[in-house]
Order: sequence, then structure tokens, then C-alpha cells
Amino acid sequence: MTELILRNKDILADLEKVRNAVLPNIHLLKEGRLNKSKGFDEKFMSEEYLKKHMSDPEHEGFPIEYYAHPLDNHSAFKEISKFARGDFIASVGANSDAVFTYYPKDGYVGWHTNQNNSGYQFIFSWSEKGDGYFQYYDKKKEEIVKIPDVAGWQVRCYHFGIEEEDHCWHSAYTNVPRITICALFRWWDKPHMKEQILAMKDQLIEDIESEI
Repeated sequence: MTELILRNKDILADLEKVRNAVLPNIHLLKEGRLNKSKGFDEKFMSEEYLKKHMSDPEHEGFPIEYYAHPLDNHSAFKEISKFARGDFIASVGANSDAVFTYYPKDGYVGWHTNQNNSGYQFIFSWSEKGDGYFQYYDKKKEEIVKIPDVAGWQVRCYHFGIEEEDHCWHSAYTNVPRITICALFRWWDKPHMKEQILAMKDQLIEDIESEI
């Protein structure tokens, strides 16, 4: 688990382009269009629900409980979605996009592993006030680690593995608007390119924290 310091002005400029295109159009996201499986309940973030999903032999990596809006599913965000999931992902050297999502107040995603689309995932998130958090289960310590959001943009990098011993159980909640873009470095479908992809991942970490 790696928390990165975003210093790169070019990456930040691209992210701000996304934010400036998304926020003025949020009012177009009607309640009926939200992927709302259930209203938020703190139990969805709890150890009880973590263990519930961990014991489910049919878990495939997708979250069961969530409240968010994939922006690529709405016509108003067609152009910026193309940029976020295409141009931006390519510019940071990733070989796949994962999500481009808006979380409203009380937005969340319940416990899941992403084992269905494994690799190193860079989570670029913007929070209006930092009133939210990301959490994951630390297998070595056998405890849930909660990481508070900060106001503005932040970047986290995690490895989501396919095999059970590499599963990274995680969930997130926000009490204020949040925008998330995920860039994925994956090789499960390109095993012959694993070393090259991992090198690109390491380069992105260096680039993100560079002031150049």
C-alpha cells in the first residue's frame, strides 16, 4: 500500500481539467440514475461485513454494496470521460483504465477485492473537503487500516491480486462529493509484458512525486 505525494504539475493540470468539466454538470445526475444498491449504512464498512464477504466463495472481486455514479454512462460526460479513460490513462503510462466515478454525499463502495481485474491500480481522487476515507484489511496485522481523505487531489497505489493470498480487501466512504479516476497496470492478459508493465508502474510513481 503506497500513499503518494502529487507534485507533478502536468498530471495535476490534467486532473483539474477533469474536475472542472465534471463539477458544473453534477446537477444533471438525477437520483434515479445513480447505481444505488442500498442506502448507506455504517455496517457496510464494518468488520462484520468484511468477514461476510471474505467468507463468500462466490466473491469475484466486484463490490456488492455501493452508491456511486460511473460518469462514462451519462451523455453529459461523454467527452471528459473519453479524456479521463483514454488520454489521461495513456499519458501516465497505464495500459488499462478501471473506473471514472462520481461519489455524492454519503457515497461509498463496500468491501471487495478487484481480483476480477488485477494489477497495480493508481487511485486518483478529488475530495471537496476531505471528509471521507479509504480503508483496507491488513492481513499481516489482521486489522482494518483506515486512511482519511484530504481536500483536493490525492493518489494511492495498491496491488490487487488474483490469488486468494494476494487479495486486497478494501472499501471507501465519503461524506462530501468525490471524483475518482483509476489507472491500472495489469499483466494477467499480457504475461509476456509483465516486466515492462511493472517498470512503467515504477516510472509513474517517480513521475507523480516529481516537481518537474
